[in-house]
Amino acid sequence: MKILILESDVKLFQRLRRSIEQIERDSDVIGPIPSNERGREYLSMHQDISLIIADTELHDGLCFDALSLAPADTPIIFLSATEEHAFRAFDFLSLSYIIKPFEDEQLTEAFTKAHRLLIQKATKHTGNAVQTPKEEAGKYRERFMVRAFNGDKMVSLSSIQFFVSEQKTTYLVLLDSTSYPIDGSLEALAAQLNPDKFMKVNRKYIVPIEQVSGMERLINGKELLKLRNPKAPEIIVSREKKAAVRQWLNR
Repeated sequence: MKILILESDVKLFQRLRRSIEQIERDSDVIGPIPSNERGREYLSMHQDISLIIADTELHDGLCFDALSLAPADTPIIFLSATEEHAFRAFDFLSLSYIIKPFEDEQLTEAFTKAHRLLIQKATKHTGNAVQTPKEEAGKYRERFMVRAFNGDKMVSLSSIQFFVSEQKTTYLVLLDSTSYPIDGSLEALAAQLNPDKFMKVNRKYIVPIEQVSGMERLINGKELLKLRNPKAPEIIVSREKKAAVRQWLNR
């Protein structure tokens, strides 16, 4: 994977490169590109980038100027000190909008999305037929078999209120608040679910977008994700992740 990094902070670039080497061992990292001027120069001559990681603020202004020369189908991970530019990220193929300082988990989730997009892109370029919605849905998990008191029970995605990780066990919680333990970590589960419909909103919860009723700002800079069930637990979204959650809700 060929990865271009637009970043004016050398220390942050070095940390990004170390994290990428752990996530994507066969990667070719290009950078740091500290300014729009150098970014435009590079992108005007190189269009074969697999992924771009861009800090919104470069030495000579916002990164969107340089990104205007990137191919429209190039996925981009945005880094920013604030949420101020999150809506401008919608003009591009934005995978994530991560508030600094970033966590490796956030970068891993973004790379998972990147791989899905690159597979779709490669399929189109080989001349294979475009997948139908039914075929696309088949990539992701659609149901769960859980262990109930009197035997196994089939659970469809539409009946799930959320998934939660507690004491190293992952639970599936239904709309009636009944819960069942399921195999695998929350991270592994997130990779099996359609990212347009489900999101790991913090270290403890995965929620379906259909069950979200809104977000409430808290005085500490965090946000409360509100579910339709008034008896649902409080799900706190950190300052670092709230922009990505809002972006997911606004797709």
